Amino acid sequence: MIEIEAVIVAYAMSRLDQTFLDTFGFTSWKQAFARVGEELRVTPASIKNLRDEFDPLHGHRKGWHMRPLRPNRQRVLGEFAEVSDAALTEIVRRIRERDGNIRSEIAAPLANVTKRVENVAERLLTGRLAEEFFMRHSAEICGIAPTSLVDSRSLAQGFDFAVRKLDSTAIEVKGLKSSRGEILFTDLEWRQAATRRADYWLVVVGRLDTRPKAQLFKDPHRSLEARSDIRTSTTVSWKATVAVV
Repeated sequence: MIEIEAVIVAYAMSRLDQTFLDTFGFTSWKQAFARVGEELRVTPASIKNLRDEFDPLHGHRKGWHMRPLRPNRQRVLGEFAEVSDAALTEIVRRIRERDGNIRSEIAAPLANVTKRVENVAERLLTGRLAEEFFMRHSAEICGIAPTSLVDSRSLAQGFDFAVRKLDSTAIEVKGLKSSRGEILFTDLEWRQAATRRADYWLVVVGRLDTRPKAQLFKDPHRSLEARSDIRTSTTVSWKATVAVV
């Protein structure tokens, strides 16, 4: 149980990077590793090593780029990849506070799963490479200059990029190692595609292993056939008490 909580916090450290330090009031990574390690009863070196395992996915540091992720790391990726930064931060705060609800509702199920998990790490890394290619070549791909792109990837809005002076346009980027294969939409992304229709642009960057090539799909909700894949995953809701007087 403690190990999976440490993996979740380490994933947040890697993904949020400096924001993690600022949010929790740490002045250095050394201090963060020591404090979190003490709270979770693991060594500071273990926390650092866990963070470094996730780093190749996020690009802030080189990390353990040659080490395959273990199954419990894969499960954490699968559960939290689509969770917003705000929700991930709240989960970390409550783990650090030893919140029993987080332990029973999130940590325990993740710790007890024994089935084989999908290779989420590979999918996320492929996606990041595709996004970087798109940001360099957006003018040729869809006629939008890189300086006009608004990075929305951390906002959990159902698309990767907005466009300055084209307020209704949303751009989602997917990657493929080869020239053909399946791409995955989250439910939020697919709902955005259904709502925005021709204003929702999908860019698929294929052949990432060799010579990348991009293709633009406008209104993918109409032009692509998709099937739903239902699974249980971590969800975060927010409650507030109000009074109407």
